[in-house]
Amino acid sequence: MMFYAQQTKNPEPSEPKLRKEVETFAPLLGKWACAGVFPSNGKKIESQIAFAPDLDGAWLVKRHDDLPPNLFHDAEYWGFDSAAKQFVAYIYDNFGGVRKFTSSGWTDDKLIWLGEPSKSDPPRLERFVYKRDSPTQIEVNWEVKQGAKDWSIGDTLTCKK
Repeated sequence: MMFYAQQTKNPEPSEPKLRKEVETFAPLLGKWACAGVFPSNGKKIESQIAFAPDLDGAWLVKRHDDLPPNLFHDAEYWGFDSAAKQFVAYIYDNFGGVRKFTSSGWTDDKLIWLGEPSKSDPPRLERFVYKRDSPTQIEVNWEVKQGAKDWSIGDTLTCKK
């Protein structure tokens, strides 16, 4: 007696797509190589950033890894808070930090994530400003503001796909 098994090819798993609520972030998907500077001291910085859909496309996950000698690493989840009707980002870093940011989304080619105020006196604010220079280049600034002072750039990166 002979048994024949029908060979079937399992379909390749498809890359999850971002859900409608967060598809505005789709141009960021992929891997980016970044180089920049800390303006306060001129120290150079290089990083790798990757964006991918997660949790069935409900969230965009961003992984940020500084290259040595810098030590910073983080994982970020970007999503949409339907109750608050705004975008929300949670950032978890290798120093044990957890920060929450909110955004109204892209305005022209700029996305600003505003962090919750610190509990210090005067409160310190921080934000991330993403600027799309082209489909293959973005600028990312981490900015801080203490009290009545203007925003100052803590570090700036130019990232290329």
